[in-house]
Amino acid sequence: MKHAAKDVRPLGITRPSVEPRALYISPIDMQADNGMARRQEQLLNALCMIYPDSVDLLSLSASYAKSSAWLRKKGLKVNLLRGIFPAAARWNATLWYGGGVILCNKLRWISRFYFPLRTPLPASWLRRYDLILCFYPWFHRLLGLERGGKKVIVDTGDIMADRHERTGARRWISMTAKDERAVLESDCRSLAISQDDSDEFRRLYGIQLPVVPFVPPDYMELIGIARYERPPKVGFMGAPSYVNEEILRTLSEPDFLECLSSHGVELLIAGGICQTASPSVLAALERGGARILGRIPSIVDYYRQIRVTVNPVGPSTGVKIKSVETLLAGCSLITTRWGADRLLAGAFPGYVTYIDWPIESRRLGDACVAAIRRANPDGTEVAKKYVQSTVQTLKAMLSI
Repeated sequence: MKHAAKDVRPLGITRPSVEPRALYISPIDMQADNGMARRQEQLLNALCMIYPDSVDLLSLSASYAKSSAWLRKKGLKVNLLRGIFPAAARWNATLWYGGGVILCNKLRWISRFYFPLRTPLPASWLRRYDLILCFYPWFHRLLGLERGGKKVIVDTGDIMADRHERTGARRWISMTAKDERAVLESDCRSLAISQDDSDEFRRLYGIQLPVVPFVPPDYMELIGIARYERPPKVGFMGAPSYVNEEILRTLSEPDFLECLSSHGVELLIAGGICQTASPSVLAALERGGARILGRIPSIVDYYRQIRVTVNPVGPSTGVKIKSVETLLAGCSLITTRWGADRLLAGAFPGYVTYIDWPIESRRLGDACVAAIRRANPDGTEVAKKYVQSTVQTLKAMLSI
């Protein structure tokens, strides 16, 4: 089933004269509007420009109906695969993921996700495609993609092995180091989403991965507001997650809220996290003068309302989507070293203020007030340069 094409030419990717065929392997449930979904859209937009009318999609999470609806909504011209193998692979992925969540995270009978039953990608498929792009390394192991050699590219998206011990994060999806190393040491090509992740892969496995940073699908609209003056407001926007719930607890501390209100600075809270956060935390925020916006129809409209983003994220890996969006929109960013790596901060000089972890509420408030008072230069040109550099890097990775 094919869907109307989306014009993504502003990415700057030119079409080759010869159009080989590409396969994209999706782990997304096609319902949540989170960082994974936006990264997937970035990858698919690029594939559709490099391989027009020649991109197939194997969905290992969402059903055919949900995948079709998502592709129509995004306007992506992709051939969604169906049949015996796509159905078998999806059911195996569902059983593996669901079993891992129950056994590893709920019952805690095992410490890592394992792949006892694999669904190897058919050899004929490996021959058919000139490029296979796999989002996240789990499915590389599940599908036996090491057999595809260099025509396979793995977007790691995060560092999965032993991350609970390394970062102190809550238990969630964690591969074994043996599985993750096998992906990186195979003949397939892998890429990291941030410089920090690339450096961590080198520390863990002695392998330095090329970095393809995140660029949101609506980057042009965000850059379009970068030059405008904003009201003296601080914002936090997040999807439902344990990490974002902990951030809201930090932002609800009286010392932080009193610091903002005493300087006439309003705090805005937006996103799906408003529907899942503890009512007591939301009540504390409102008592301290914060405004709860809930889900918002447009992130561009949200960034028009704020001058500073506060994102005091704790130890973690992967890219922080809201940090990238903030900087492209011309807003200042207050975060920890996990919220913006040196590559991102270097691309937007003067826009990022780092705070120490663990967070001290008063210091966080002082940093926000200082950022509100500081006038940022027009960030349009640095934002365009960041996007163009990322586009060219992604093009080089995906071209054959």
